Amino acid sequence: MRTCPRTRSAASTLFCLLFALLIAAGCSAPLVPAAREPAVERSELSDTQLLDRLHDQWLRLGNRRLSEQERRALVDAYNADLLLLLRRLRHDVIDDGRYETPFLQLIDFRDETVSLKLIEVYDDLVPAVDIPISELEERYVGGGLGVPVVGIIPAEKLRSLQGRRPVRSKGTVNALTAVLEFPQGKGKPVMRLCAPSRSDVVEVGRVRYSLAHDFSAALELYWNLTNLKEGRLLGLLRPQELRDVTGLSCIESYDPEKIPVILTHGLMSSAETFSQLVNRLVADPDIYRHYQFWYYNYPTGVAWTVTAAQLRADLKRTRKELDPHHRNRNWDRLVLVGHSMGGLITHYNQCEEPWMLLRNVDVLKTDIRPFLDRRYVHQPFENAEYEKLRSLFYFEPIKAGLVIYMATPHRGAPMADYGVVTFFRKLVQLPENMVTELLAIATLQQDSLLTNPEKIKTWFTSVGQLSPDSWSIHALSGMKMRPSRTYSVIGWCRGRELARSSDGVVPYWSSHLPKGEEFVVCSGHSVQDKKQTAALLRTLLRDYLKSLGIH
Repeated sequence: MRTCPRTRSAASTLFCLLFALLIAAGCSAPLVPAAREPAVERSELSDTQLLDRLHDQWLRLGNRRLSEQERRALVDAYNADLLLLLRRLRHDVIDDGRYETPFLQLIDFRDETVSLKLIEVYDDLVPAVDIPISELEERYVGGGLGVPVVGIIPAEKLRSLQGRRPVRSKGTVNALTAVLEFPQGKGKPVMRLCAPSRSDVVEVGRVRYSLAHDFSAALELYWNLTNLKEGRLLGLLRPQELRDVTGLSCIESYDPEKIPVILTHGLMSSAETFSQLVNRLVADPDIYRHYQFWYYNYPTGVAWTVTAAQLRADLKRTRKELDPHHRNRNWDRLVLVGHSMGGLITHYNQCEEPWMLLRNVDVLKTDIRPFLDRRYVHQPFENAEYEKLRSLFYFEPIKAGLVIYMATPHRGAPMADYGVVTFFRKLVQLPENMVTELLAIATLQQDSLLTNPEKIKTWFTSVGQLSPDSWSIHALSGMKMRPSRTYSVIGWCRGRELARSSDGVVPYWSSHLPKGEEFVVCSGHSVQDKKQTAALLRTLLRDYLKSLGIH
């Protein structure tokens, strides 16, 4: 068990400054719950009386002679009064515009997660219980001392926070727990904002209490703020429009003690597709203690071979920033999880000889076989034509210890050849910089690399590369992957023979891998949303920890 540090950050100045800024920023946006009317009027319980009552409860919480029943009742009473205090603060400022209250003069506010003043980080602090759950199917809360709150961090303030990798153009949140401490003597009470991701207990005198938490509220608000699901169709048809939300992101601050889990979504989807899965996984204390979930969001109109290269580059940049000397072995213990086309991206990034994907390309004019060699991973081509393709097809596979595929079309999806899908393929507009680059490849003078530049669009759009007859799918199915613990979760229509079954998009014969263990779930293509899938991944992640000697 880890204990919340007491003096990690500097004390904030008057809390009113935070809320004054909050008003100016217009934090009461529709996606953020409005400030709730406090349940108890000041005429019934004044501010001074509320603080005195909390002080008395705090002193009693430090009594080691309390019975378990007395302790639970006291924790409930303390938490209820602290929630009332937090609601009064928020309501005074947002609804009434008042910020000269006794609380602001008498309480010191400290955030245990950052070394900055609150006004430099947050636009709002929302009690988790006031955040309704609509996107998530379940709400997982942990009982204990303190009031869970969600701190809203706008995009413009993220530059000052180390170790944060949010969705680029969006803000993010902190899952926190507020605890009001009363130091011995006549010092000010201290409102500590603890991070349950770093600590799971809080001490009152010599008595240790579990720290309350509500991760679901933070996840719910995060997905509402980023609003990634609104760009799913846009990401397919107009990939260039999603540049500001493309890349590797994490809801939390980077934790070097945790193993990164990289989740990659599929076609016409977004990172939000993993919301149910992650919510169910972080409810497990062992998994939350040892794993940190990262999302790779990308425009799905671009071919998976191109996106795979972008993921490798983003992962490399992220590690260089967070682990510049490559001393943290957790980056070599990566867990890769891919759903649908995200599984193809993951699969390709695990190939030991990825350049072999080019061996049967039908649009190459010159014989590339002499250049299908490992040395070109690090050695540039003399021929500029080939050099432009090197970043896509010549690389070392991502080092991962556990790889999980979900509803992945390893041998393609027949649906990609349906008439309506072919129509949508023609609507895809590749990013301008990519078109420029590809045309440069196609129109180089003398020995033109491509015999038919008209094929360039089919070559580098995602739907074109999902066809079972595409050059990339044909080559991928026979390529050797680096050794790792590999598992597949496959959707299945109950009542049908497994070998002839399908999840509605990907047939079993395409999602099945000859090597590695597989699990069949009664599901459509969105197998990641099933509770059974979360239970399977929970077991796999726990087993992986055991294999690493982590208990």
